[in-house]
Amino acid sequence: MPGALVLGLSGLIVAAQSGLFTGALEDEAREYAFVVWGIAGVAIVIGAAIIILNIMKKRRHRR
Repeated sequence: MPGALVLGLSGLIVAAQSGLFTGALEDEAREYAFVVWGIAGVAIVIGAAIIILNIMKKRRHRR
């Protein structure tokens, strides 16, 4: 699942470079960028959650 983290982070970088956070986008482009940014954020959260759960699972089996 690290691929989801990389994909999500790259999506956030693209959103930042496109002017999403500076208000330099047109309304329609801004809406599209927010959707892409939201999907990237979800991918990051899911990827991090899976990694954390796998670490917890491995620690539980060692005991």
